[in-house]
Amino acid sequence: MKIFDKKPKPGAKVRSKMFFTAMLRMAKLWETLKVHNGHVDYSNGVATIVFDAGGMGGGAMDYTGWSFGFSIAGAVVTVNAGKVRHGTRAAVTAAGDDFTISADNTWIFVAYTYGGTATITASTSEPVDTETVHNHALLLVTLTGTAASVGAGNIKHLGDIFIPGAFA
Repeated sequence: MKIFDKKPKPGAKVRSKMFFTAMLRMAKLWETLKVHNGHVDYSNGVATIVFDAGGMGGGAMDYTGWSFGFSIAGAVVTVNAGKVRHGTRAAVTAAGDDFTISADNTWIFVAYTYGGTATITASTSEPVDTETVHNHALLLVTLTGTAASVGAGNIKHLGDIFIPGAFA
């Protein structure tokens, strides 16, 4: 995306139409800037910052310290333990686990049996609640070759899960 149609000459007045147009273009650039998981990608006039290595490199946020946080090494996604807090009931801990991703668009989620246990599991089907189990999505993992990744828009939940006591 070009900011100026022609390079401004030294001494050009800032109040000129050329500078006004440039300011509008810069505003549009910032308004349309996207952050997705390393490098800046300029396509179709939109600047996109892309963090490589599954969202864990190039200055991307480190999610390893979060409850239900994660890290990625190749095709293995490690998800931290976390708690499900359901109303006034005692918190239930879901143990952390490693998942070897073998299919693109794999969901990692917490399966919480109301008033019972919680486990972290994975499936290629989007998790759906039932009458007895709350399936809470954590991540949607993509697989490219043998490398798993989680784009910023595919982080569905970080931190403990809170369910109001009125449900189930």
